[in-house]
Parts: sequence; structure tokens; C-alpha cells
Amino acid sequence: MKFSSMHIANFRAIENLKIDNFKQVNLITGRNNSGKSTVLEALFQISGMSNPQLPVTINNIRNLLVTTDDNFNFIFHNLDFTQEPHISAMLDGTRRDLSIKPKYASQHDRKIINDDKNKLIIDDTIAANSDESSAVKGLFLEFSDGKNNEKFTSEISMSDNQIRIDSRYKERLLCSFHSPQLSMAMVPQRIEKLIVNKQIDGIITSLREIDKTITDIRMGSAGIIYTDIGLDKLLPMNIMGDGIRRILSILAAVSDMQGGVLLIDEVENGLHYSSLEILWKALLKAAEVYHVQLFVTTHSSECIKALSASIEKNSDTLRLYRIEREKNIHRAFEYPPDMISACVEDNIEMR
Repeated sequence: MKFSSMHIANFRAIENLKIDNFKQVNLITGRNNSGKSTVLEALFQISGMSNPQLPVTINNIRNLLVTTDDNFNFIFHNLDFTQEPHISAMLDGTRRDLSIKPKYASQHDRKIINDDKNKLIIDDTIAANSDESSAVKGLFLEFSDGKNNEKFTSEISMSDNQIRIDSRYKERLLCSFHSPQLSMAMVPQRIEKLIVNKQIDGIITSLREIDKTITDIRMGSAGIIYTDIGLDKLLPMNIMGDGIRRILSILAAVSDMQGGVLLIDEVENGLHYSSLEILWKALLKAAEVYHVQLFVTTHSSECIKALSASIEKNSDTLRLYRIEREKNIHRAFEYPPDMISACVEDNIEMR
């Protein structure tokens, strides 16, 4: 499954942004605070549009804890609940739409249930007190996937400690958000899966480009990953260099998203510039082998140069998008592989 375009409105700092012509591998660049990570979060949100917990998750990724319903304003433009986020995207030729709306006290007793015919019934009880009715008591996620003109609704409320998911909708898309803060959390489980499926050799080959002494990767107790570097004993991965562990976590994440979408924030984080070309070659190969669509952010010129050295100029499987922000206006500028190479050769800024 692949995205081909996306439109973001009133999501975090982005008032309006449209990006077209996504490819299998998409690198998103831009200055600090330009909206790179927000684009990934919007993709994550539209990928799991039926999941009302995602607004909490994407805030947790930024170390923003959602403890009250008022904290949901973090995802609304200008922190204003009247500026409701809307995200739409084309996935395999089908349009997906998501609107995120505040749930007010006047809708506090709103019930979402299914009747015998599996149709949605909404029951609203309006609060009598006008002051109470203006308080935010959670979120509604209203979404559709372009099939049969059906619309669905899920909701979440922190104050009521409730989550309701529209049971009529079953998500088909597999998507994961990979950030530096969460990079190692899922690695043991993913490595074990690769070992069981006899698919670990490809990752070992990539790691040997950095450290030629690595001959094997094995799982130990308590989720500890060990490497064989020719010593009398296996070496725990945790005491090896950050670059090895970072690349391992990224490649393991790609393999776990077979046929899906992987979002990688700040791909260069924790890596020496000399390892970036190795990473890109491994990433491009892994995306092809596992049929994964990649969306990657960076603010590193070395990372862009490493990508340029790893691709063919006539390839049509990759795009670079530079996000520019001038005041409250966001724009995305598209660079195909030949333009990426030309800009690198001429020292033209693409960050």
C-alpha cells in the first residue's frame, strides 16, 4: 500500500499544506520549525484514522503528556479548538479523509452504538448549563476511506476515561512511527522475528559495512541482542556503538512493516556522517525487498549528500520534499533524483 498525495489543514502549526507525487522513498527536509515532523505525524494520524488514541501517541512522541482533555489542543492550529484539523490522502487510488473535532460538554452523553443492522446510531443529550457545555470533554474522529461513501466515528475522553472505536471499520494499512526516542523499544521483538524467519542475513550484511568483525546476531534472555565479532563470548549489542544500534533498529523496523508504511524522524540522529551512505543503501534495498513506503525527515546536509551518492539519477522511486515556512504559509518543493544530484554538485541548499 502506498500514499500518493496528502493535504493537511489546521494540524499543529500547519494551516494548509498539500504534497503530491509521493514515491516509495520520500525524504522530507526543511529548517527547524518548518513542519517536517508535523508532516510525519499527519501521515501517522491518517494511517490509523480509526484509532482515537493516536492524538495521545503523537503528543507522547514529543514528550507532551495528554493528561486532560484541554491538552488535546496541542494538535489544533494555534492551540485553538475552533480550528479543527483535517487530513486527507490518496492511498492506492482511494481517498482517505479524517476530521478531528472537540467533544464539548453539550455532547458529554453522546453515545455511539451499533444496531442489529450494523448502522451507526448517535444519541446526544444537551447539557442545560451553557458554561459547562463549552468545556472540552474529549475528541471525535470522523473519517472515511472513500468506499461506499460510508462515514465512521471514533472518540476519546480523558475526563471520562473512555475510548470508543467504530467497530464497522477495519484498518487495512500497516504503519509505524520510528523516532530517536523510541528507536530501540521494539528491536528485540523484531530481531527475534527476523531470526525465526531466517531473514537476519540481510541486516548482518549491512552492519558489516560498518564493522566487518560482525558475523552473526543472536537473541539472549530478557530480550538482550548479542553479536558475534569473533571473541570467545558473544557481545551484547547494548555496549556497541550508537551507530550500529541505530542502523539495526531502523532496518529491523523496515522489515517489520512489510507491505506497509514506515515513518522515520531525524534519520541521521546518532549516526556519524561516514555511516549515512551505508544506511541509505541499506534502506533503499530494504524498502524494495519488503515493499515498504518510507517517509524520512532530516535537517542534515551530509544526509542529503549520502542519499545522492546512493541513488541512480534516472530512478523514479524516490523524492525529496523541502518544506518551507514563511510566516504562517507552508509550501512543499519537490526534487526528483536528478535534481537532488545537481543541487548537491552545485552546493545548492535543500535543507
